Amino acid sequence: MESVKVFDTWVEAGGRMHHFDVMTRDEATALKLANEHMAAMGLVAAVVTTQECQFCHQEPLAYFSEAQQRMFRESGGFIVTLSE
Repeated sequence: MESVKVFDTWVEAGGRMHHFDVMTRDEATALKLANEHMAAMGLVAAVVTTQECQFCHQEPLAYFSEAQQRMFRESGGFIVTLSE
C-alpha cells in the first residue's frame, strides 16, 4: 500500500501563525511545497525550513480524497490546511 509522509508545519508570518501539513514523499519536496504554499498566500518573505516543517508520521494514501491522491501523484504532494 502506498503511503504519504506527513510534515507538520508551523510558520509565523504576516503577524499570524500558519499551521498546515505537507503530504509528500520526502523532506526536499515538503520544503518546496511549503514555500510555494506560503508564496501563494502572498507571504513570499516567509521562508520555510526544516525547523518549521518536520516529519511527523506516515499515513496510507488511500485515506485521502481522489483529488488529493491525484495531486500527490502529479505534483509530488499536497497541503492540508489546519489553521490560517
